[in-house]
Amino acid sequence: MEVLSMFEKFASGLVQLQVKFPKFFLFAFLLINLAFIPGIFNLVSNVEPSLERVLPQNIPEIQTMNDMRGEFGADMIYLVLEGNGRTVDMRDPEVLRYINLLSEKIETEENVLEVQSVTTFVGVPKTLYESQDLIAQTPQVNTFINDDYSLAVIAIRTNTGSSAEIINKVVEQIQDDIESLEVYNPHLSLSITGFSAIDRATFNIIINDFLKITIVSMIGISIIVFFTFKSFVKGMLPMAVVMNALIWTMGIVGYLGFTITVVSMVSAAMIMGLGIDFGIHQVHSYFEARKKHQPKKALESVMEELLRAMFGASMTTIAGFLALLFGVLPAMKTLGVILAIGIFSTLIGAILLLPVLIYLYDKGQTLDSHSA
Repeated sequence: MEVLSMFEKFASGLVQLQVKFPKFFLFAFLLINLAFIPGIFNLVSNVEPSLERVLPQNIPEIQTMNDMRGEFGADMIYLVLEGNGRTVDMRDPEVLRYINLLSEKIETEENVLEVQSVTTFVGVPKTLYESQDLIAQTPQVNTFINDDYSLAVIAIRTNTGSSAEIINKVVEQIQDDIESLEVYNPHLSLSITGFSAIDRATFNIIINDFLKITIVSMIGISIIVFFTFKSFVKGMLPMAVVMNALIWTMGIVGYLGFTITVVSMVSAAMIMGLGIDFGIHQVHSYFEARKKHQPKKALESVMEELLRAMFGASMTTIAGFLALLFGVLPAMKTLGVILAIGIFSTLIGAILLLPVLIYLYDKGQTLDSHSA
């Protein structure tokens, strides 16, 4: 009973302040949101595309891989060359000359340890007959050219440490080298592949999916609350809590230096899906209570009734997410912390922000009805 009384007293006192100083609460939330916005930019620029990086770094298999990478440079990038819309014989001296030029150029780049291709073993023959003869007698070239000589590969051994930043830099350098030697290109199309290059492509996919998932979730939830309350503005009241929570969560996570991975990119949609419940309950309960009471009294009764339930629901949800900290995968631990921050931010918004927005909205509606 004492705990229940404490929640009721807190809710009543808080509503008194919110009704008396609504602009103060709005201004405080505005300042906090502005302070968190730079953290959001930190988060968006801190993406880890490598699936390897979401694994624990202290298990023997990963430690051995890291040791190999440090010793031998285990990250391979492959440059695939083939005819651009027509059949090209990769044994052609002009083609081999271009492959050799490109290999030598790429080998001078930072974080590139070694480059191997057909010309590593046969050089650049002067005639097609000489080239055909040398390649036929050199079995090592079979790794770098296919059976019908229509496709060739340049193998680039790098030392990126699976770092997204270094991978991006190396791939950009290779692309620049290709462009700088375009005048020597004998009508070949070139494609960059390999696990490092795939990680770089994954970087763009993660960013695009993160933004797309967040926007689609927000639109879907907005449509549902609109039909629930049959009013766009009234439906935006609970959405304000969710959007506020997203800003706080992404800002805090960005300042903490967390990264977006293939695991954590779903966190925004989960926070919206879980957090919208608080707002819907509050708005619905308020307008039900409003049928019997004046705005201030209706808000007090709603907060006294829901505060304890919202607090309990939030704490149990947060406890469930923080249980992920006892797992092994770093990405899952990060996801647990992000979701816990998101739910706590939603709770703060539901307690301190939403009652003010509900009161001001209802007050504006009342003024409009009186003036009409």
